[in-house]
Amino acid sequence: MSAAVKDVETEPVRAAGTVGVLTLASRVLGMVESRVLAHYLGLGPAADAFFVAFRLPNLLRRFTAEGVMVAAFLPTIHEVEMREGEEASRTFVGRFMGSLTTLLALVTLVGILGMGVIAGFMVLGRVAPGPPLEKLTAWAQVLVGSRSPTAEWSLTILLGRIMFGYLLLVSVSAALGGVLNLKDRFALPAATPILWNVVVIALGIGLLRLFGWTRPDDAALAFSIAVLAGGLAQVALLWPTYRGLGYGLSLGLHLRDPPVARTLRRMGPGILGAGAYQINVLVSTLLASTLAEGAQTVLFNSTMMAEMVLGLFAVSLATVSLPLMTRQAEAGDLAGLRGSLSLGLRSTLLPVLPAAVGMGLLAYPIIALIFETGRFGPDAVGWTARTLVYQAIGIPFIAAARIMVPACYALKDYRGPVRVAVASLAANLVLSLALMGPLGTGGIALANGLASLVSLVLLGQLLERRLGHLALGEVFRAWGRVALATLPMALVAFLGRRALGLDHFQGALGTGLRLLPLITVCALLYASLLWALGSPEARDLLRRLWHRPE
Repeated sequence: MSAAVKDVETEPVRAAGTVGVLTLASRVLGMVESRVLAHYLGLGPAADAFFVAFRLPNLLRRFTAEGVMVAAFLPTIHEVEMREGEEASRTFVGRFMGSLTTLLALVTLVGILGMGVIAGFMVLGRVAPGPPLEKLTAWAQVLVGSRSPTAEWSLTILLGRIMFGYLLLVSVSAALGGVLNLKDRFALPAATPILWNVVVIALGIGLLRLFGWTRPDDAALAFSIAVLAGGLAQVALLWPTYRGLGYGLSLGLHLRDPPVARTLRRMGPGILGAGAYQINVLVSTLLASTLAEGAQTVLFNSTMMAEMVLGLFAVSLATVSLPLMTRQAEAGDLAGLRGSLSLGLRSTLLPVLPAAVGMGLLAYPIIALIFETGRFGPDAVGWTARTLVYQAIGIPFIAAARIMVPACYALKDYRGPVRVAVASLAANLVLSLALMGPLGTGGIALANGLASLVSLVLLGQLLERRLGHLALGEVFRAWGRVALATLPMALVAFLGRRALGLDHFQGALGTGLRLLPLITVCALLYASLLWALGSPEARDLLRRLWHRPE
């Protein structure tokens, strides 16, 4: 393999390592934030209202921020710069950013005004007793003013109106970060979640102490305000560097500008394709409202734990791979694109599979260590841990699918992923309805993962047609080595949990002093087994992270 090819392969993995380290820091702070929220909100109507209200803008921003917007935006920037020069590219970026900001401001306004309808639909399972028809009737009666909303519905409306502005701020932040990523500035965008977590924790607790608020409803209000402030802080962090690169912001709807119109057209069909998993999560939130009180909080927390694993490497690698894949596709280097895709698929499961297995086996002590405090008691911990076990099953499928989607968008295939998404949504709905009866929130979590497996298979078939032979045999052999190294690690985790008494909470300190060394032993065992199996992916990963020449 030539040095030039090695350098091309090295860069995304090294950058993913940088992003992964910063993401790890943000996830650690995220766990602190989760513990703080659990302490003040507990498991009840106020917590459900907060997490439903937060999930609405958070899911929408995943469409505009982490998904289709960046995937459509970056290829267009590259096209304009290659064909018309850097100055034309800067003009396009300013106009697109202005159009995006204007459009999202309008969406935010509509969301705030329509929050009564939206929030009521998300808590539909508890707006009234009885079968679905009676719930829909009660929902409609509230909307026309002939019936009063429930307390949870009213609180969800208030919190949703406060936090919906987060959609605008975090989406603009993601667009700014996308431009920086294109210029190989990965660290600062990856650091924005760290700032967000700090602001949410500090401001939320500060408001509670400043006003002497003690009720869960008051805590939900304080942290809603903090969420909005955190989004503003993210934009403030990225804006100086964005401006320093010579880019601006031209407010208004520049729909007649060809590159802007082209980007928006690409975003249209791609919203469903890139956001299939997020739409599945939204459907899950709705279905959870039909279960016992607290189900939406439990599902949110278990999903957040899965996202922690995904964010440490899968999302990081997908983020830094998109610019490279885009350049390869523009240059007609399909062999290089196939290589980048193969590298991403082989690399992402190295940490993701053992982390998912370990999280499933150690679900109870992990959840207890993070969440058991204040209003979040043992029953809530047990419920969340049982749900996390099922959530962990789907993590590898979701991770692999997230590597494949950027390859589709690099090829400017925005419609193929839509068809995949429709199949995934149908599978998720059918599986959720079938599994939530016997398994509750665990069934909904398992359905999300199995639906992602459907997406993974269909995306593989799609890319096989577009790129030709994908060398999947090489990928499967790499995954097989990862699985072989994971099995003994899983046995140690299981036996260690029993031997150390981790099936029972022993306080934060006692549990931590037992759990963290066990996790360390499991990680070292897994790494040693990979090395013994001669995994070239593991060795190459270490070499590329440090950029050590052979």
